[in-house]
Amino acid sequence: MQNYFSTQLSRVAKSLWLTSKKIPLAMKIFLFLSICFINMLQANNSYAQITTVSIDVRNQTVKEVMNNIEKQSEFSFFYNNDQLDLNRRVSITVTNSIIFNALKQLFAGTDVQYSIFDKSIILTTKATNQNDNKSRITGKVVDIKGEPVIGASIMEKGTSNGTITDLDGNFSLKVSSDQSSIEISYIGYVTQNLKAVFGRVMAVTLKEDTKTLEEVVVVGYGVEKKVNVVGSIAQVGSKQLENRSTPQLSNALTGQMAGVTVIQRTGRPGAGGGEIRVRGVGSFGGDDNKSDALVLIDGIPGSLNDINTEDVESISVLKDASTAAIYGSRAANGVILVTTKSGKEGKITVNYNAYIGFNKPTELPEFVDTWEYATIYNEAVGREAYTAEDIQKYKDGSDPDHYANARYLDEIFSRKGFQTGHTLTVNGGNTQNKYMVSFGYLKQNGIVERNDYQRYNARVNIINNILPNLTLSTRLSGIYAVRNEPLASAGDDATEMVNMISKAVRFPGLTPSILSDGTFGMGPENHGTPLAWIKSGSFFENTQFSVSANVRLDYQPIKDLTLSAVGAYTYSNGERRTFRASMKLMGDLTLGVPNLTHFMGKTMYKTFQATADYTKSIGRHNLSLLLGYSWEQEDNRTLQGYRDKFPGNDLPYLNAGSPDNQQASGGGYGWALQSYFGRLKYNFNERYLLEGTMRYDGSSRFPKNKKFGLFPSLAAGWRISEESFFKENESLEWISALKLKASWGRLGNQSIGNYPYQSVYVLGQNYPFGNNFAQGAAVTTAIDPNIKWEETETIDGGFEATLWEGLLSFSASYFTRKTYDILYKPSGSISSVLGQGISVMNTGQLKNYGWELEVGHRNRIGSFSYNINANLSIIKNKLQTLGVGNVEQLNGMVGNGSSLFIGYPIQMYYGYLSDGVFINDNDVKAWPDQKKVTPNAKPGDIRYKDISGSDGKPDGVIDPNYDRVYLGTRIPKFTFGLNIGAEYKGFDLSVLIQGVAGVKGMLNDFAGYAFRGEGNIQRWQADGRFKPDNPVRYPDYPRVEALGASSPNTVTSDFWILDASYVRLKNIQLGYSLPKKWMQAAKLGGLRFYIQAENPLSWNKYRKGWDPEQNTDGNYYPILATYTFGVNFNF
Repeated sequence: MQNYFSTQLSRVAKSLWLTSKKIPLAMKIFLFLSICFINMLQANNSYAQITTVSIDVRNQTVKEVMNNIEKQSEFSFFYNNDQLDLNRRVSITVTNSIIFNALKQLFAGTDVQYSIFDKSIILTTKATNQNDNKSRITGKVVDIKGEPVIGASIMEKGTSNGTITDLDGNFSLKVSSDQSSIEISYIGYVTQNLKAVFGRVMAVTLKEDTKTLEEVVVVGYGVEKKVNVVGSIAQVGSKQLENRSTPQLSNALTGQMAGVTVIQRTGRPGAGGGEIRVRGVGSFGGDDNKSDALVLIDGIPGSLNDINTEDVESISVLKDASTAAIYGSRAANGVILVTTKSGKEGKITVNYNAYIGFNKPTELPEFVDTWEYATIYNEAVGREAYTAEDIQKYKDGSDPDHYANARYLDEIFSRKGFQTGHTLTVNGGNTQNKYMVSFGYLKQNGIVERNDYQRYNARVNIINNILPNLTLSTRLSGIYAVRNEPLASAGDDATEMVNMISKAVRFPGLTPSILSDGTFGMGPENHGTPLAWIKSGSFFENTQFSVSANVRLDYQPIKDLTLSAVGAYTYSNGERRTFRASMKLMGDLTLGVPNLTHFMGKTMYKTFQATADYTKSIGRHNLSLLLGYSWEQEDNRTLQGYRDKFPGNDLPYLNAGSPDNQQASGGGYGWALQSYFGRLKYNFNERYLLEGTMRYDGSSRFPKNKKFGLFPSLAAGWRISEESFFKENESLEWISALKLKASWGRLGNQSIGNYPYQSVYVLGQNYPFGNNFAQGAAVTTAIDPNIKWEETETIDGGFEATLWEGLLSFSASYFTRKTYDILYKPSGSISSVLGQGISVMNTGQLKNYGWELEVGHRNRIGSFSYNINANLSIIKNKLQTLGVGNVEQLNGMVGNGSSLFIGYPIQMYYGYLSDGVFINDNDVKAWPDQKKVTPNAKPGDIRYKDISGSDGKPDGVIDPNYDRVYLGTRIPKFTFGLNIGAEYKGFDLSVLIQGVAGVKGMLNDFAGYAFRGEGNIQRWQADGRFKPDNPVRYPDYPRVEALGASSPNTVTSDFWILDASYVRLKNIQLGYSLPKKWMQAAKLGGLRFYIQAENPLSWNKYRKGWDPEQNTDGNYYPILATYTFGVNFNF
């Protein structure tokens, strides 16, 4: 059967190779490799088929021969003593023969039958006579999923009489009396004691024993038993990730782990990955990625969003210093370890997972009709900008070419995006060679026409046991991705797709996109409309190609020592083509000059790592020592060209453009990191746990005397439940496991850009010589030549408990995380004194602290099983100092005067407190003087509160220097998730609910303000606006006005700051697996169908039409909800 499947696979793969002309070259390379592997695998068989033994004995017992076989191989015999005559003497001669020949001679002439499962040889006898039935019991042993338990021990209590279950989980045992009891046991399961039942088959279900199951978690440079982990690690397995229709893996982590916050700011296909923060935001000043966690894929840096979710075995997040310090200077913001799936011993298995569905926005703003817009606009400007006749024409549609009721946003968000994903995986091997080959394809159409994302993934993971003590692991992967987006035509200032969407948000549909004669309308700026731009030839195309090779060699010269060497290389190439086409509008007007910008960049990453891992147990003392060396280097090169005046829109290639205005540029960078690290672990009887880690990093990004940094950590744990006083206390039996743990450590951050300590001369500076100017160069930025690492100190403490044999689990941790020497550019007041710009310097401190709580429950009631897991994170963020950037404000707050203040969270809003709006002129007169903010206050204007004055008390004047306060932060204080799973007779259901609280958001400019820059007005603004003829104190929107660049009503205040808390149904999935007996009859492994929804529902208090995860001015792409139908098939 195995050869049949592998042959068919080979034929399919070869057929694909010959017919798939559109498959990218990288994928063809992997397809070719897979053909080679599959052909190779046709020759691979099970362990029994390839293992040979040599036996030449005379007159030995069966027992002695069986012992001889076990010594020569990895086979183990299982049998019932009463059924086998172990003292029978035999003579056997076999030379380098497979095990079947040896067994055939050994049991010739007897009624013994043998079955081989992996490395187990199960011996049974033929059916017994009917006369034995009165004292013989039969039964079947399965696990909670209904799968047979092979090799389970069946013993008659009080005797040595017993047997084991066969390949189907069945057993038969002759017992001594009808009052006998039997004990059924298997490693990893709870032992059961049952009274013998005669005359029918006993049905036995074994439950997993959480105390004996040695669950492991992935840690830095290895794995560790979960019970012995003393650091803070969160881990999710493949079961929580498989079949998710989210294209970016980062979004699949949302709500899954305590202390890990994932916020999705956009649904843009190919660029909609979540922003991951581990235990808060750990830095400020610089790029947003300065607070990103380090992502390692099989030990090598990579991107979460480039991985096929179906290839992932587990994801571990190292949250505290004791676990992350092994990665030193890059671990200050946590470490995310992704482990991909490996091959497993056994016959070839083929898995195919596919889904198809559609996506749509979670929220869309609603705008008023144009006749209502015209009416309210007249109210805003205080004059008749639109006559009654104009308004009527907008309303009745009598002249649609001049008085339209277009809805630009609906026109570009014109469809439900088609989405599909496919993954084919081949897995198998034997003790010498294991393999996993996978291919993935994803296509996601956006809700904008001509906007899509396609990704091809391929992966080959091979493990070769070259010698008993030498293992070679090879991991090859590749990705080819293409992102396409429409653009505005040449001549408009919307340079990206989101800018085009912003214009659809901004402008009212007073002019049609397409006139009645089929030509494009002039649009609000005489450049056409967003719909017309989509139908032009303008486009943005972003291609990404990356291949990675990761080779690891493990050598065990002696029993307790493993020497490992890892070499890896990643090559990435990216291109961006931005073509702005000309287009014709009404009256045969041609808009813009076609132009093309073509960017190309490549990145080469290489690393060598070597480790020595020594593990020794002496009695109850267990010691482990890891020593290692790591070297990494990354180089990047870029090149960009530009041309315009193309003869048309049909040849968007640089050589077709005019050389008159051609431009070229390029650049590059390089950095290297060299490290020495070590980890020492000790435990006494797995009861008292100690661990110390140290890493010494040297980075080329820092000055010569600051290149190296030392990052240590210490951790300790106490498994109280392993103490004798605990085990012997019957009142504590309900507590299955209890562990206390604490840790301390220091980590680093080198995400500062490349070489900011170096003085750079900038060309293009003019120097006067008499009456003339000469071109020259100058140093325009003052640098700090002594910058060093940002360092983060963490302290962590908590406990983990398992109750009632795993029925309930609970854990809690408290942590503090202080970041010192933050690299930050002080405010401009300092640079104005120096006459130069300021580079980064070590001058800031930040603190994150809080709680992480997790609780889990699982149970089985008959055929129904379920599990519930919940997590809650309470994280506070507080700025401690800006160092030389500290400026004391007149209101007593210390900071940069806008967004960073000591004692408050970063990413904060700073502005006024409001108290509704003015009702009438008398209200304006009675209110404290706010002329410094609103020079000419009117009814309907926002009233700002008088908080303080020069003496620290309200002074009757609203002053920006004294009356602005902290209004909230974009960093959530509470993050939570709830996972619910259930199974019943082939049906399975999973539900993921997640959310955040204690967080603020804001919509500004075209997204938040009506009539901003000739802008539109949303329904909530129109209905909730202040109305002079029916004034209310607390309207949803102040008086409408035609807004220019700014207005007293749009300064930052709590009137505009929104509660961005939400609860979201992140994912719901319902599946059905066909009965196993149907699959066995068809000689197939399994077939499952499922439907699922991603982001289908949310509950929040945000503005109507806007998702609470988005803070935007209108340059945005809606977050998408996805609905899919899928199938899992394996054989």
